Amino acid sequence: MQNNNIILHSITPAELKELLRELVREEFENINQEMQRVIGEDDLVSTGTACRILGVCSKVLRYLVQEGHFTVFYHMKEKRYIRAELLDFRNQHRVSRLKKLKG
Repeated sequence: MQNNNIILHSITPAELKELLRELVREEFENINQEMQRVIGEDDLVSTGTACRILGVCSKVLRYLVQEGHFTVFYHMKEKRYIRAELLDFRNQHRVSRLKKLKG
């Protein structure tokens, strides 16, 4: 394969099959990653899931909400949080790194 062009000279059917399988697999992985990114950004999660994502208890989550770090939605009288906001906050404020520095 040269420059994303397939040259069919002296290639066996088995080699062609494997080459096509590899190309389809790569494209599928790219599409899957993009879908997971889009789904993950728009996904609303419960309080329990939000706590697990952040690695904190519900009291700490409530404090962070009061500080204005997260947008809260209500669905059937239950709080929901945007997964992308939680992940961004977690990635910016790695609690585990702080513990390692102190210890």
